[in-house]
Amino acid sequence: MEKFIQLSLSGIANGAIFALVALGFVLIFKSSDVINFAQGELLMIGAYLTFMTVQQFGILWPVGVVIAVALSAVVGVLIEQLVLRPLIGEPAISVIMVTIGLSSVLRAIVGAIWGVTPLAAPEFLPRSPVNILGATVGMDKLIAIALALLLFGLLTIFFRTSSEGIAMRAVADDQQAAL
Repeated sequence: MEKFIQLSLSGIANGAIFALVALGFVLIFKSSDVINFAQGELLMIGAYLTFMTVQQFGILWPVGVVIAVALSAVVGVLIEQLVLRPLIGEPAISVIMVTIGLSSVLRAIVGAIWGVTPLAAPEFLPRSPVNILGATVGMDKLIAIALALLLFGLLTIFFRTSSEGIAMRAVADDQQAAL
């Protein structure tokens, strides 16, 4: 039974991470009608920027994450303004092909800056084991589950109660009627 609980919680933790990735795809698609195949590369840029701020500049990881998120947002806005916005009204296949190409370009840029050898960041989540009903589970797995649940809860509240969230849902349902 302990093994079942351990494997179940590990599976739920991995599923929670995949659910967050899927949520990112859904948010982008619903708000822009674009399937962005470069989304993973934007996350990769954030990870490398976090590594750079924490490892190379010695900034504490919470501050490094905030800096990396801000810089990644700037990169995302630049890509949206310079690459994706000019494609409004183009056939969907054109936009998809551009995001696939953008994915390759971003990977090449990251490879040119940081190299292609994997980099190891210091652990910032506690991995100490926790005993749950006789099963040993890593604290990092429980934190991943809790953070995913928190994020889903906050986004649900945002989209159901805030005027911005309701407007985003309206645009996603029918862009012409929402305008």
